[in-house]
Amino acid sequence: MPKLILRADDLGISEGVNYGIYKAVSDGAISCVGLMSNMPAAEHGYKLVEKACTCVGLHLNICLGNPVAAPAKIPSLVNEAGLFYTSREINQRKNDTADLAECVIEIKAQIHRFEQITGKKPDYVDGHAIMSPTFFQAIKAVTEEQHLFFSMPSFDKKWGNDNEIYGLDFLSFNEKGLYNPSEYFERNLAKMNAQCCSIAVFHPGFLDQFILDHSSYTFIRPMECEFLCSEWLENWIDQNNIKIVDFNNYKGI
Repeated sequence: MPKLILRADDLGISEGVNYGIYKAVSDGAISCVGLMSNMPAAEHGYKLVEKACTCVGLHLNICLGNPVAAPAKIPSLVNEAGLFYTSREINQRKNDTADLAECVIEIKAQIHRFEQITGKKPDYVDGHAIMSPTFFQAIKAVTEEQHLFFSMPSFDKKWGNDNEIYGLDFLSFNEKGLYNPSEYFERNLAKMNAQCCSIAVFHPGFLDQFILDHSSYTFIRPMECEFLCSEWLENWIDQNNIKIVDFNNYKGI
């Protein structure tokens, strides 16, 4: 029986997204949720999903909003206003300008904030939006030190082999920044059947002004929310004998 982890990222980014993720967990197929503990709506989001989702991880964020650590301690990560540089600013740079020690400081601060909000350690840890080797190196170092599970299936084949969890194909967006999720699942069915456990990552949510102003993922969020709660997906999972699991139980089922 093929196993599939359905992960929802960005809990806490805004209240609108929080409500959409809650729906995708309570009425849909999402099995894991990643909390952005530095964002103002993080506590609101966790309170929504606390009883509905048994696997909540930390979606580490160094490209949106305020840091948890004091800006003076992480100057390579923040602008003159003390806010994180945006993902667009970071990804357009020719060189990775993030400082390793400063990334470690902020990562530990976000882990601590996560524990303050949830009362527990994160079930997994991953990174949000940017392709910074220094950031990933820092996440690896901190998660190893604190014995946390670092999820990075799309970027490290060795990680997939070690954990027996494999990512699916990268999404291909149309001119509106959307895609057909049912076609995506059909296209990846053979891969799911061939792998011990697969993971699909989504960004469900409802739109609010914060998302419209600060995120490149807009209309894709309600689209994915509707799909994850759809009868089509429920039937497809059942017809193809797919077992929905999370990071905590995928090895024991």
